[in-house]
Amino acid sequence: MYKSNKKGGAALVAVLIMVILVAVGAAVMIITGKGNIDEADNLPAFKPTSESKTDDSSSADASSPDSTSDSSLPDSSTPDDSSAASAAALTDAETFKEIDYKACKMSGKYGILVSADDMKILAGINHEKKIYPASMTKVMTIIVAAENVKDPEAKYKFTKQQLDDLNNKGASMAGYAANEEVAFIDLLYGAILQSGADATTALANLVAGSEEAFVELMNKKAAEIGLETTHFTNAVGLHDKEHYSTCKDMATILCYALKNETCKKVLTTHKYTCAKTPQHPDGLKLSSTVLDSFSGYYVDLGLDGKKDGEILGGKSGFTDEAGNALETVYEYNGKTYISVVTKCTSKNSAVIDNMSIYEHYLSK
Repeated sequence: MYKSNKKGGAALVAVLIMVILVAVGAAVMIITGKGNIDEADNLPAFKPTSESKTDDSSSADASSPDSTSDSSLPDSSTPDDSSAASAAALTDAETFKEIDYKACKMSGKYGILVSADDMKILAGINHEKKIYPASMTKVMTIIVAAENVKDPEAKYKFTKQQLDDLNNKGASMAGYAANEEVAFIDLLYGAILQSGADATTALANLVAGSEEAFVELMNKKAAEIGLETTHFTNAVGLHDKEHYSTCKDMATILCYALKNETCKKVLTTHKYTCAKTPQHPDGLKLSSTVLDSFSGYYVDLGLDGKKDGEILGGKSGFTDEAGNALETVYEYNGKTYISVVTKCTSKNSAVIDNMSIYEHYLSK
């Protein structure tokens, strides 16, 4: 069909080689995750034995608050073999719907609704675009800590320098004091309930020897459970351009955490008292910032003024760059759902956005 000559053939071959090289280069960038991350709004297991106790827990069985000692927690240092595989299988439901943020009157434009039981995405908006996860990061922190701790009865001694450094960075704190020795299990609760950066850095040092080494474990776990758009640079959630994720990946991490009984218990506890120490003779009292923020609110699927189901827990987050973020675990009719919203304008609007997704995309 085409005329052939030596010069034209050589030129054609050269062009073809150039096309192949460009295609290979693009594929490598996609596979390695390198490239511009500024897609969204210019965004670039153990047996504790401490005296700690839950004062008022919203466990999976919301009708039966748990007031027992956490020494009853199961050994979950090794999750079920199916955990990683099932957590990585987050796929669109046949009935998937694009979230209409205007109809939902949402302040944020990034969100997802997931059925945690069958790993299906029921609804979403910009849920695969990169965002800054802020303190939602701490869910991965407790997963890695629970799965990698060598001595579950170990305690961590805080230094004044460590606490001063975190305070200077404006990080949220659980409230531990200099020279206070805190049990591993208490640090898990401090990390989630009060979103304590003091607790997360202590967990990192206790488990891996340094935060840098611990972050390597976090990124290894992210790859293991199939997260393609998540990268961590710290265990706290402090802002960093290379510390990013997506609503979809955050939901996947939370689904994975719920399969670990220890992490699930921590994430769904409302109030907890740490073991007594000289610095806190009555034990440091912790309260879930997530469940506290839902005080006076409830999910009304039928829009009939009646409460439907129960918000069991979750994790919130905030930085100037991330905005207000919130992921919750919701139980209705024996089924578990997860909603994640980010870039909300306020802590209260994150709560309202979260509930609005449930009310608009779940049927009573």
